[in-house]
Amino acid sequence: MTTAVGKAKTGIVTALLLLVALLPATARSEEPWRAGFEQTCSKTGDAMTLSVAELNTLLEKCAALQKIIETQEESVRKVYLKRLQLCRNLYGYVLEYKKNEQASK
Repeated sequence: MTTAVGKAKTGIVTALLLLVALLPATARSEEPWRAGFEQTCSKTGDAMTLSVAELNTLLEKCAALQKIIETQEESVRKVYLKRLQLCRNLYGYVLEYKKNEQASK
């Protein structure tokens, strides 16, 4: 009985390995724009500590990412454009706040 269970597990593992091996390389590897997306939007928690120049740079990166994301498959495009919009809105708000703060001094 134990050997039947062991053979079944081995068969399942083998099938999964074959499936992974047959997937296209692009499906298995992360696309380069996603790394840029994660890097850009990962700073939202620190937005208030960023300088005006850093916020401007992040907003420029958001604009570049938007063009790339708009070319993606529909479901990916919808999800990542929404997430990017949230990042961009936060960076824009903090930038305006900092500019107004500097102007009032």
